[in-house]
Amino acid sequence: PLVLSDDAGTTWREAGGGLPGGVDVAIAADHPDHILFLTPSRLYVSLSGGLYWRRVDVELLDARAVAWEE
Repeated sequence: PLVLSDDAGTTWREAGGGLPGGVDVAIAADHPDHILFLTPSRLYVSLSGGLYWRRVDVELLDARAVAWEE
């Protein structure tokens, strides 16, 4: 459900194998390997550019947007 490019869109790689359908993605401006992936009820975080994901153990109700705070 998620593909990423490290070269401005010349090539793409899948980075979200196994993740459920999402509603928003946020990439940290100062750490592009830090990615948040949001579903309507769960938040997932990757600190490895999408190689590994960890579910944040908080249940959300109808979440629609996510962002890294600077």
